[in-house]
Amino acid sequence: MKNKEILLGVLAGLIVLALVYLLVSLAIIIVPPQEDNRWLASWFLETTYNSERKELWSASPEVVTSILWDYRGLDTVYETSVFFFAIIGGLMLVRSVKIDPSKLGIRGMSVISKTVTKIVLVSIPVVAVSVALHGHLTPGGGFQGGSIFAVASLLAIVALGVGFLYRRGWSKVRLLGFRTMGLIIISIVIMAVFITGLTIGATGYIMQNQWKPWAPIGYGYLINLGLLGNVLYSGSLIFLNIAEFLAVSAGLSLAFIIMALPREELIKGGDLE
Repeated sequence: MKNKEILLGVLAGLIVLALVYLLVSLAIIIVPPQEDNRWLASWFLETTYNSERKELWSASPEVVTSILWDYRGLDTVYETSVFFFAIIGGLMLVRSVKIDPSKLGIRGMSVISKTVTKIVLVSIPVVAVSVALHGHLTPGGGFQGGSIFAVASLLAIVALGVGFLYRRGWSKVRLLGFRTMGLIIISIVIMAVFITGLTIGATGYIMQNQWKPWAPIGYGYLINLGLLGNVLYSGSLIFLNIAEFLAVSAGLSLAFIIMALPREELIKGGDLE
């Protein structure tokens, strides 16, 4: 059996190499000498954080975040909505399950594993929040931060048991509430400038971040914190990252908890609470 698995692995590797060679030889994959950025890349780099062209910028030095939430923000909103409906669809499949907290034992792993996990569980959420809050300044953002936070949930389930989380208030209703709150915040942020424009009779757009010459309203990008000085928050980007962090962390954590339920709980039925 072992020799068969090795043979299949070698065969799969040879097939991959043959396909890559075929694609390169037929010029389907081309690696031309790149002396300069493409015009689109240069345009993004010049407009995301360029104090000399504030009429076009997104006020964020993090280009990827600017593209995801500003230049093609509606696409990101659609992706977030799809993820939300995927979570809802998954819950519908187990809607007849009743979770009895008294029967969710704190099984988990050994005492050493549990002790180490409890220490790590303090640091993971801190890293996750930092990634989410600094997503407009450095690589990261709400989705990345939410995914990191969900790792803490999965680690707690494996090492400490699903009952550890559920007895600390990580119920279906609460997590789904945080998930919904994230989507509501996103909806408010992306519509705020447009609604304000309608109210005062000025031009404003859905998902608009900074002001434009033809749309003279928008979010600010600096906030004065007194002794701390001016802090760059890049307008709508930080709020969208926070909302996405809530949505992703709560959604993935809820999915992990449902998947970790004991088999007898999934078979028994009732109302998911």
